[in-house]
Amino acid sequence: MVSKLLALNAYPKLRDMDFRVLRGVELNMRHHRWVPLENVARFAHLDVETTSFRLGRLDDWGLVVRRSDMGYIGYQLTIHGYDTLAIRALARKKVIEAISTTQIGVGKDADVYVGITPSHEKVAVKFNRIGERTSSRKAGYHGKIFQNKRHTSWLYISRLIAQREYEVLNLLSPLAKVPRPIAWNRHTVVMEFVDGKELAELSDTYLDCEEAEEVLWRILDEYLKIVRFGIVHSDLSEYNVVLTRGEILIIDWAQHVTTADPESLEYLERDIMVLLNAFKRRWHVEVDFNEVWPRFKEAWIESRGGE
Repeated sequence: MVSKLLALNAYPKLRDMDFRVLRGVELNMRHHRWVPLENVARFAHLDVETTSFRLGRLDDWGLVVRRSDMGYIGYQLTIHGYDTLAIRALARKKVIEAISTTQIGVGKDADVYVGITPSHEKVAVKFNRIGERTSSRKAGYHGKIFQNKRHTSWLYISRLIAQREYEVLNLLSPLAKVPRPIAWNRHTVVMEFVDGKELAELSDTYLDCEEAEEVLWRILDEYLKIVRFGIVHSDLSEYNVVLTRGEILIIDWAQHVTTADPESLEYLERDIMVLLNAFKRRWHVEVDFNEVWPRFKEAWIESRGGE
């Protein structure tokens, strides 16, 4: 599946007043499922007629959606409008100068693009898509994590997920092989660009059985450090490990939990089993779960204070 970043098409056409209008819709969505036209106009410091015209253009570009069957005219921000606001904020903070139309990852929960910084360095720009294409299991997971939050919009949930991932990468990057985070805004995380391939993309002609077993043990060693630190990935698989220049990198930390979570041991056990099964299926690497699990369970116990 290839997902087009519609915000890149619309962005050059937008004026300052358009960003004020988009921001007005965004902020008022805290209080309205469908934001009244008058509220947007008031926030944007525009008259209703001008605001209506600008919203019509934003609707044409897919950045907002309009509804008028409620006794009033109301608007919602789309995920593409949210992309636009995030790009604008990151550009104004001089985190990114441009975003390429080249995707380096399309997942169940996010799209990743190549970004360029003002110093002309490549970065990865990850746009979370929680709710837009999330499975019912993951939707339930994210709903549980944020069930005490007042806002239930999937845009807002995507923002919280991005913040959590940025924060955990900040914690883990000094001690383990994970992407180095650079910035986050709304549902978007900017991190170091990694020139590599997911394990899921590699065939048995790329890695033979002996090489694959070495890679597996390196992943397990890294993950053990992370668990001992007190974090469980909870979605680890061959799709969340990148091989780059002979090194490994564990990615996609949006679903992480701490070892204090009552279900973290179950998530950890599943992570190990999924990883071992993947290497057995793809590269015929036979590593017994009972050989690996005691070390991880011990690390999990240590991280909880030795209970």
